[in-house]
Amino acid sequence: LAAPLRMMCEYAKANWENKTYELQPKEGGGWNASSWFAQAKPELKKKNALINLPYILHNGAVISQTDACMMYLGALFKLNGGNTTDCLQLACEVMDLRNSAVRLFYGSSATFEDSLQKHANGTVQRHYSKLEEWLKAKKTTFLLGETPTVPDFHLWEMIDQHEILAKANKIDSFLKDYPCLSRQYKAFRSLKELEGYFSGALYKELPLNNKSASFGATVIS
Repeated sequence: LAAPLRMMCEYAKANWENKTYELQPKEGGGWNASSWFAQAKPELKKKNALINLPYILHNGAVISQTDACMMYLGALFKLNGGNTTDCLQLACEVMDLRNSAVRLFYGSSATFEDSLQKHANGTVQRHYSKLEEWLKAKKTTFLLGETPTVPDFHLWEMIDQHEILAKANKIDSFLKDYPCLSRQYKAFRSLKELEGYFSGALYKELPLNNKSASFGATVIS
């Protein structure tokens, strides 16, 4: 959830600090998340009762919830394309795709293969088709123009995760029937502003998902 926020900060050349919280294995199975729930969250909750991951600390304020964090940075870095309504519409659409992917990634490993087929043949096509049609109508490289805006950062992360998912499971690229999304994906990856991000540890050394996931719990090369 934090990757789009990190990319936005890098793209804007902001002075920022990354913060992560690591799960630790429990005796007998499961995971201990006390580094977040017991150590960090209580103090942050004093400033924002809605606190969750991810969050932003800026000028004394605590901002939480993924879309709110993205829109906050979009306003701060002027990445909303002059249209906050379209930004939010698109951010919500990408979040719908993410929520479906999370159900796959964190579902039972015993049913992963069946769930993957349903996700690939139904969910992904439904969301990709909508976003493909949006780009066709706009006639632009990115969702709101020729430079990336708030939803492009989250969309790129989700496309990238699905391309990694396809490769790891030896299935066709999810982009094969979506030329506009493919163009967005390639153009975003080629942004000079993000060269350092893509060559660095935040992209190369962090896994796609948390340690409790059925897919992406470790770095996939």
